[in-house]
Amino acid sequence: MVLCFLFRPSRRAGSERGAALPDVQGSSGPRPPGTREVLLGLKLTGFGTGRVVALGGKIDGTETALAAAVREVHEESGVHLEPEALHDAGRIAWSFPARPDWNMVAFLFSADAGNADPHTSEEIEPRWYAVDGIPWPEMWKDAPHWLPALLAGRRVDAHIVMSGDNENVASAVVG
Repeated sequence: MVLCFLFRPSRRAGSERGAALPDVQGSSGPRPPGTREVLLGLKLTGFGTGRVVALGGKIDGTETALAAAVREVHEESGVHLEPEALHDAGRIAWSFPARPDWNMVAFLFSADAGNADPHTSEEIEPRWYAVDGIPWPEMWKDAPHWLPALLAGRRVDAHIVMSGDNENVASAVVG
C-alpha cells in the first residue's frame, strides 16, 4: 500500500480549523506567509469510507511503491506527478488483532503539488487543508500519532496496533 501527501504554499484565506478552505476567488486575503496546505480527501468508497484520508492505495502486481503512488494520486485526484517529484517519507505498519485480514504496511511519499488542481474521483473527494487545520475527528484515530511528524517534514517509521474495536489505538511506536 502507498500513501501520498501533496503540499503547496497556502493560496487561500484563513478558515476555521479543520474546515475545507474556500476557493481563492472568494477569499478575503492570503493565509500568513509560510503556511502550507496538504491535499487529503474524503473517502467515498471501499476501506475507510466516510473518513478523511491521504491519497493512495494498493500496489498492483510487480509495480513499485513509487509507481503505485504516481498512479494512485492520478486515479484519485487527476493530479499527474513525475516519479522524481516524490520523496520517501517513511513507512507505517498497522496491526488489527481483531481483523488480521486488515493488517497492512504503507509506504509514505510526499511531494510539492505546485499548481495542481485536483478533481473528485469515484473514490476520493480531494480537499486542501491548512497544515494547522487538519480535520482530526474525521480521520482514523491513529493519524494524530504519526501525521504531525510527517506534516513537519520528518520521516515517519511507525507500527500502530489498533484495539479490538478496530477504531481506537492500542499502541503506537513512532520513530
